[in-house]
Amino acid sequence: MATELEIKFEVGDLQKLDCLLCDPEVREKMKGDFRYTKMETTYFDTADGALRERKWALRLRLENGEPVVTCKTAGEGYTRGEWECRERYLEDALPKLVLQGAPQTLTRLFEREPPIPVCRAQFTRISADLVFPDGSRCELDGDIGDLFGGSRRESLCELELERKEGGEAAMLTFARELQRKYSLREEPLSKFARARELADDQ
Repeated sequence: MATELEIKFEVGDLQKLDCLLCDPEVREKMKGDFRYTKMETTYFDTADGALRERKWALRLRLENGEPVVTCKTAGEGYTRGEWECRERYLEDALPKLVLQGAPQTLTRLFEREPPIPVCRAQFTRISADLVFPDGSRCELDGDIGDLFGGSRRESLCELELERKEGGEAAMLTFARELQRKYSLREEPLSKFARARELADDQ
């Protein structure tokens, strides 16, 4: 199983996010420069919400125009299952995701009906690679944009830290330090879950 481990915080204020990204402790741990990526994401489900019921997510994301299809499954704590491939069409991507280790149920759910789009997200991601003294690495992402569900829209301004290599302790400790320093609220819900709520509330 491909495992993702990340922690997410609501920032809510562009000035605060700028301060976070320019924090001396962040700069000290950065390897390389910031990267800027335009993200355009569409989330899919079955007509009866089978993915949502399982707490799974299926998305097609354009990253600076390049397509990536990702499936995420529920996990424990800050971990989740995650598989992705660079395909533009879901029908081409789903078998590849299953071959990588995604649940076979993923393709069975769509045998009768094609996936339908249920909500969206559009944002700019400002990313940096951080290296900790123990050799572990994480990606720091500042996301600025909007979530869309039906005709409703909600502003997005948040910070994510995602483990890339090594253990999780250094990353989580650093995340808590940033949380205390900037009075951040941990965001337990994914972008998909929040955008789906917008659609449900219509």
